[in-house]
Amino acid sequence: FCTTYRVLREDGRICWIETRGQAFFEDGECTRFLGVIMDITEQQLATQNLKRLNETLGERVEERTRERDRTWELSRDLLAVTRLDMMPIALNPIWEHILGWSLGQLMQQPLSQLVHPDDLQDSMAENIRIAKGKVTNRFVNRMRHRDDSYRWLSWSAVAEDGRIYAAARDITNEIATVDKLAEANRELRAQIQERERVEATLQQMQRLEAVGQLTAGVAHDFNNLLTVILTSTSFLQNDLETGVPAERSLRRLQYIREAGERGATLTSQLLAFARRQQLAPTEVNLNETLLALLSLLKSTLGGNVRIETDMQADLWHALVDPTQIEMIILNLAINARDAMGVNGRLTLGTRNVVLDQPALRAEEPTPGEYVMLSVTDTGTGMSEEVLSKAFEPFFTTKEVGKGSGLGLAQVFGFAKQSSGGARIQSQLGVGTTVQVFLPRTSAPQIAEPAVPASLQPITGGRSILLADDDRSVREVTAQMLRNFGFTVTETDSGMQTLQLLAEGIEVDLLLADYAMPGMSGGELARSVRALYPELPVIIVTGYAELTDLGLAGFPIIQKPFREEQLARRIQLALQEGSLTNG
Repeated sequence: FCTTYRVLREDGRICWIETRGQAFFEDGECTRFLGVIMDITEQQLATQNLKRLNETLGERVEERTRERDRTWELSRDLLAVTRLDMMPIALNPIWEHILGWSLGQLMQQPLSQLVHPDDLQDSMAENIRIAKGKVTNRFVNRMRHRDDSYRWLSWSAVAEDGRIYAAARDITNEIATVDKLAEANRELRAQIQERERVEATLQQMQRLEAVGQLTAGVAHDFNNLLTVILTSTSFLQNDLETGVPAERSLRRLQYIREAGERGATLTSQLLAFARRQQLAPTEVNLNETLLALLSLLKSTLGGNVRIETDMQADLWHALVDPTQIEMIILNLAINARDAMGVNGRLTLGTRNVVLDQPALRAEEPTPGEYVMLSVTDTGTGMSEEVLSKAFEPFFTTKEVGKGSGLGLAQVFGFAKQSSGGARIQSQLGVGTTVQVFLPRTSAPQIAEPAVPASLQPITGGRSILLADDDRSVREVTAQMLRNFGFTVTETDSGMQTLQLLAEGIEVDLLLADYAMPGMSGGELARSVRALYPELPVIIVTGYAELTDLGLAGFPIIQKPFREEQLARRIQLALQEGSLTNG
């Protein structure tokens, strides 16, 4: 006999009791019991807990199985179990959606059959790495869709027990997005290059407009110079014929020389304004720049405009492009002239300025130390409406054909590019002041001129081959060389020069003009260097843009030159040639 039951104790707790033994009955009633009664409460509770634990574990295993099955069925990643030869053992359903093939079709051939031909070699090599126990992560290849397009897949895979367990993510859209971004980036770069090209064109238009404004003034000055030269030449001829004192003739020659030098200065300035290249910013004293431009400004603005200066004596140096600041001054002066009538007054000023207030407008400078250039006129002034648009490109109040509207826009762009700024103060009927703020910099270190200690004077017995297609220039240059004591052989073309050298003419130096028809001086110099590397060559040019002539490595002398300049250039070239050949 064995039974289990619960009893309620006096303290309210329930106990489990197990009774084991033999019961004795008389007339159907139990008269006595032989056995044991045990308290099995702890064992019963432990059994119940174990039962509940088993039930929980069973539920978890079942849940994990269901989760694994759901992951396999619902995963958006391609899951695969394959043999080492990439023959599939199991594939999850997303394969059908990503590649368009049914699972039955996919299971009939190695997955390598779907790999893009260009990616197949790398894919097989990666598969060998995996088979050798390497883990692959983010290996990318392309696999063929049923419609013959390709999908980009990023793989992670590992080998175990002769099988490969792999997961792949479809990154086709990401690749397409990257391609679109790359294309957008290419288009953006093209737009930036086009904008830079347009800006360069606009700057050149403005520069040429300014050169056009210069034409009348420069022509006036050149006519004055030519008047001095032609008149003095006529007088000199008459003096020589009549035998007047030499002092008067020398004075005539001095007039001619001074006029020629002024003409050379005007030509140099005109070429500098017309050049395209942008020079690197350097330390500039704006007072010296203004003084150097005064004669050119007077010629350009004409006699109806009085030019005054108001320059600070202890002016800081500005960090600025020298050619560009000259261009800005010229533009502002021309704008001022156009705004003034007869008897106008133009004031050019400079100041050291320290700003501590933030900029209120886009064109204004930020706080800092600046060198300020101011151009003030007594013209018509500007209204508030015109003043608000003054720095806009192509905005102009001038008549059609009288201006491009680029002047003040260029001032604004130049000032900002130079890490500075600009301001305009104007009042109708009173005049306008344009202020350009340029960053302060330290004064340049003054270096002693480098003069070679071993420079030897020119001596006779040397010969020079002179190539120039202009007969008059060639003759006066040849006479100058003969005065130095050289023997001179003249040619009028590059081909004739090469022919004389090929015939064995003995010369110590070639002096060649750059601008010659047929073969330029640059082409001639390069040919001579290749054929006769020991022969020194000097190029003579009247162009301003030396960097665009392709003359790197050749000494250059610019027209017009003085006798002492030519002599020194030849002296250095001959000495350098002697050192090289020695």
